[in-house]
Amino acid sequence: MDMKKSRIEFMLAWRNVWKNKRRTILTLLTIMVGCAMIIFFKALQEGGYEKMIDDAIAANTGHIQIHEKGFWENMSIDYAFKPGVPLLVYLRKNPAVSAVSRRVYAAGLVSYQNNTFGVLVQAVDPGQEKKVSTLHTTIQSGGRYITPDDGKKIIMGATLAKNLNVKVGDDVSLLSQGFDGSIAAGNLTVVGTFKTNNPRYDQSMVIMPLVQAAETFTMMGYINSLAIKLKNTSDVETIRDRLRTNFGAKDLEIMGWDELTPELIQSIVMDRLFGNIFYLILLLITAFGVLNTIQMSVFERTRELGIMMAIGTKPRQIVTMVLFESVFISLLGVALGIVLGSSISYYFTVHPIDYSDYQKELEVFSMSTTLLPAKLTVKNIATTAFLTFLFGILFSIAPARRAAKLKPLEAIRQL
Repeated sequence: MDMKKSRIEFMLAWRNVWKNKRRTILTLLTIMVGCAMIIFFKALQEGGYEKMIDDAIAANTGHIQIHEKGFWENMSIDYAFKPGVPLLVYLRKNPAVSAVSRRVYAAGLVSYQNNTFGVLVQAVDPGQEKKVSTLHTTIQSGGRYITPDDGKKIIMGATLAKNLNVKVGDDVSLLSQGFDGSIAAGNLTVVGTFKTNNPRYDQSMVIMPLVQAAETFTMMGYINSLAIKLKNTSDVETIRDRLRTNFGAKDLEIMGWDELTPELIQSIVMDRLFGNIFYLILLLITAFGVLNTIQMSVFERTRELGIMMAIGTKPRQIVTMVLFESVFISLLGVALGIVLGSSISYYFTVHPIDYSDYQKELEVFSMSTTLLPAKLTVKNIATTAFLTFLFGILFSIAPARRAAKLKPLEAIRQL
């Protein structure tokens, strides 16, 4: 009997949805557009985050770095270590590891003619570094990347070169401190400049061959950091934890890319927060569209509802019928929204948006290219669909309860 009643309520609700086709279609369009906008903007948002993270990892940090505790806070040459053979063998044989690069860092001053600027010198093995970072791809026309055989040769950030008034082929003076506390100084030839769109690198970074750094800074086999590139970013946490378990001695610190770039993580968290506020507004707009439709439907059928209650229809059945109307409208709107939003998102996944006209603005986010792809995920679609549907149902409860509280005689007399 209950199944029969539910079927009747179901059929009545479906009929009522289409009594006013124009209003129902407008409501469906509201839900569809709202749902599609959330799916699309979230896909763009996640695509942007992934691009920023990939660029940060590829530009310099790598997926994981190993260094002496205290180094990352101070970036001082004093915090150096010799990587043990077991660690190097583990990294070489680990199938998840793509490449490893040894690095030396030292703060110093670079001078050319009457210009002097503070810099951070990063010494690398050019062959190893090319497998870990993409810095070699950012060398500007007229210059070149360093080679393992380069002696007193360096490359520097394009902004730094401009500030120093240095051109490729010029000799600059470097003044720093050696690992043993001695003064590290020398004349170095600029063989290239790089432009990464990361202001910090372009304004103050100098790159030299690791062999030259060993001599200039008297490193004696010590390094400041091991930068590790993995085949998949998703493996970072697993590999980092294994390294900490097996090689995390009390004087070593093993950090993932997220710990190396806290400012990037913070900007993503804040952007997600403001994005969620925007999505909440869209959800409320779609929910109010459903609320308005259900309220008008109940108002127009007040006399009909009064007659139904007078012949024995229970308030609970009235509530169920009205909520069924909301379910139908919300489900249809969400389904259409999923199709529209997913289609648009997929298009921009295959054909990324070109922001070349806003390249200078994108430099703030250290993005290496002006192409922004969308990233459509099942989680995005499922979450958006569920919340859109849920808001539509929740906002229909009030008019449904109001309909159930109608007094039959008063409702029947209403014109």
